[in-house]
Amino acid sequence: MRIDIHSHLMSVAFLEHLQGRDTLPTAVRDAEGFITHCAPQLSLPYRAPILELGAKLADMDAAGIDLAVLSHGLPGPHVLGGAEADGWATRINNELAVITAAQPGRFAAWASLGFGDRRRTIAEADRCLDELGLAGFQVWSNIAGRPLDDPGVLPVLEHLADRGAALHLHPAPPPGQQTLGAATMLGFAFPADTSLAVLRLASAGLFDHDPVIIAAHLGGVLPWLRERIGMWDHAIPQLPGPPRLAQPAGEYLDRLYVDTVGYGLAPVEYCYTQLGAGRLLFGTDHPYGAPSVPGQLADRLPCTPAEREQILAGNARRLLRLDTAAAEYA
Repeated sequence: MRIDIHSHLMSVAFLEHLQGRDTLPTAVRDAEGFITHCAPQLSLPYRAPILELGAKLADMDAAGIDLAVLSHGLPGPHVLGGAEADGWATRINNELAVITAAQPGRFAAWASLGFGDRRRTIAEADRCLDELGLAGFQVWSNIAGRPLDDPGVLPVLEHLADRGAALHLHPAPPPGQQTLGAATMLGFAFPADTSLAVLRLASAGLFDHDPVIIAAHLGGVLPWLRERIGMWDHAIPQLPGPPRLAQPAGEYLDRLYVDTVGYGLAPVEYCYTQLGAGRLLFGTDHPYGAPSVPGQLADRLPCTPAEREQILAGNARRLLRLDTAAAEYA
């Protein structure tokens, strides 16, 4: 079985809402769908596979993917700010809940959060878990420029961790880097911002709540810098007073999960060696980039059959509590 935990579906209603705005993000309808302007140098064409379930299902069948965990693509509703962000998060979650209820054997979903009002965001998170039955939450690497340890953001994440909900940490355009070219933004700035977000959460103590955090795109640069981060944890003298954390921030990286969205065998194999099969979850980033490549690399990974099953489906079933959905498809 193959469960793709990183598969995007855009709300057409949300894209229509972005039309005519005089500030980014904006969207323009064209003959094939939409062009969405997310940053000054980052415009994304949105076509059938990210707009229509039928096209996504056809691509899933062609790739041998049994179940996809859907998440909203760029931009998320949080960029709108305030009550508007919270309202659109609710609407997007309702749309995803309809899809997953109609085809529970093929789709699960990551909920979106608006982060406009903290109490309203927590209430929406509880609704997604208790009433809508969504699998967890997509959390962006920054919330419209706010870091994830911001006082308006961190308590929400602590609540999600205390509820045992899985978080898929996905990159967003990093603050102060909005004018980067698209290739640099997507190829480097995105994974770098994901990595910084994880480290900020570790330093803020979120990992003491035992969260399930799955960092997108092989965890950014963190698997490659684990030793460097750990060395500096111990090389710099601590400030006077009791330690704020149960262990050095870098040691929390051993608790991190990553998805397998990568485009070369060597990086995927390195993450497997560093983290182990139990920390890798199959993802494709469909329809962005080259979504067929992660599956091909997973098939070539030099691991045991039992480990491959863990990566392709077992870890997702356990962490996202997908056993019912997986059983319905089987």
